[in-house]
Amino acid sequence: MTSTDSTPKAGTALRTMFGALFITAWGIGTIVWAYSVIKALGAGDPGPAIAAVCALLLMILLMGMEGLEIAVTDRWRTMYPERTPRDLATWLASRQLFVAMICTTSGILIEPKFIAIPFTSTEITGGVTLKAFTILWNGLTLLWFMQIFPKYMAATNPDRYLKVTQRALFPIVDFVHKVGVALPAEWVAKAVQNRLGWHAEPILEEAPPRPAISPANAWAALVPERAPATRQR
Repeated sequence: MTSTDSTPKAGTALRTMFGALFITAWGIGTIVWAYSVIKALGAGDPGPAIAAVCALLLMILLMGMEGLEIAVTDRWRTMYPERTPRDLATWLASRQLFVAMICTTSGILIEPKFIAIPFTSTEITGGVTLKAFTILWNGLTLLWFMQIFPKYMAATNPDRYLKVTQRALFPIVDFVHKVGVALPAEWVAKAVQNRLGWHAEPILEEAPPRPAISPANAWAALVPERAPATRQR
């Protein structure tokens, strides 16, 4: 076997090893976090338990919203043949509110008042340690189970994903869209685009054509390209 043949296998083994370490550390962190919440509840403090339940419910909502982005983008023309790519872009921008708000809120709610080590009397109350634990545990939980996982499920079977989530989640996104929460971002994008001449910037290397519908196309349609100015004689 040559060194060239062994390199991919070594890389795969190393990646698998790190993945196993990450999921093991996450599992231990989950046990510690749940134990700490239960211990606080047993001591007569229901606050951490209430915060944990609220955080988990928000995470489930985020899971649905993340997969919805892929499913809707893939099936937009089938679902709404009369609507434009800009309609899809504004819909996606409204959905993005939930990603920003839930990631922020869940981090606040998840952070424990203390970390109790199971089967010992040891409790960690240091602020830096608690915040580091929250960032790592919350970040990995959101990344693996609330983002990557639902996106994969929606990509492999968008019709089934929409059947499960559309009735519950579409009204929420439509309400946010009607309220206009995402409009300031559109205004900023338009101002920066016009200031920098973003659409007019020359492409250094010829890029392959984009597919008819893709997340990139959808987001690019959020602020329509300006028509080139004509000179007046």
